[in-house]
Amino acid sequence: MAITVRRPLQGAINIIRGKSLRDKQVRTAYLFILPAVLFFAVHFILPVAYDLYLTVFRFSFVEAPTFAGAEFYQAVLQDKLFWSSLWRTFYLAILSVPPTMAIAMVLAVVLDGVGNPILKNVLRTVYFLPVVTSGVAIAFVWSWLFQPSPQYGLFNIILGRLGLPAHMWLTSISEVMPSIAIMNIWARVGFDTIIFMAGLQTIPETLYEAARLEGANRIHLFFHITLPLLNPQIVLVSVLEIINVLKSFDIPYVATDGGPINASRVIVLHIYEQAFKSNAINEATVGALILFGLIFLVSILQWRLLNRPVEY
Repeated sequence: MAITVRRPLQGAINIIRGKSLRDKQVRTAYLFILPAVLFFAVHFILPVAYDLYLTVFRFSFVEAPTFAGAEFYQAVLQDKLFWSSLWRTFYLAILSVPPTMAIAMVLAVVLDGVGNPILKNVLRTVYFLPVVTSGVAIAFVWSWLFQPSPQYGLFNIILGRLGLPAHMWLTSISEVMPSIAIMNIWARVGFDTIIFMAGLQTIPETLYEAARLEGANRIHLFFHITLPLLNPQIVLVSVLEIINVLKSFDIPYVATDGGPINASRVIVLHIYEQAFKSNAINEATVGALILFGLIFLVSILQWRLLNRPVEY
């Protein structure tokens, strides 16, 4: 009796030809995911591959590319301005992310307790509006609010009415990063609030009722029910906020252009100026790849450290 062996090539041909119902289903599934695969390849794999090429080859419009080895990596790793810009970016994340999440959590709990659905939707929309506002517009408006002049800067006018000294805000080396952090908090708190409100909707009301019967007050309910059951949303928001701050560019660029004296020069702004002002494309590409690796590493660490399964 002859035994036929179905080879891999023959199996692929059969799937393409659709000799059975399962083969047709597999072929249809591949066709559905093909656009996503092509999009991922064109917009991620190919650019990353080209970036890796730029980090080891010296490119010129008049000469053939030449192999540079680790020259550009050494130049970036020895660049003090690169490391100071990276440190400032993490400093901005420390100033921005925890307050943003804390304020968003409070707003979500308060808005979730609003009984009128129309009022709740209006307030939710109002808090979300800054999220869809252009970063350039945010920087211009807040730059006017942060004007150091006590006659034109709204914040300094308010401080003057209260008898407090005026601040230099965006023109002070020590105050510029906290000022940019305030802009980031205002721009992002609405997004986090919506995420936390969505998470609050998934918590069963029976858990609160059972806890109240045991004598739990609002503080106990928040720390022992609300906060643990919002862990997936907390992890999601923390990862997204860290990524958003690490790649921040528009607000520091428009508000201060990295000043005063590079006091607000974040890492993406540094990469931008290297690439388009200093024409150091290779060094800028190395910096961008290092930033990509740091974002990936920080995201994985956050996910592993903060993600806690909760059963109820």
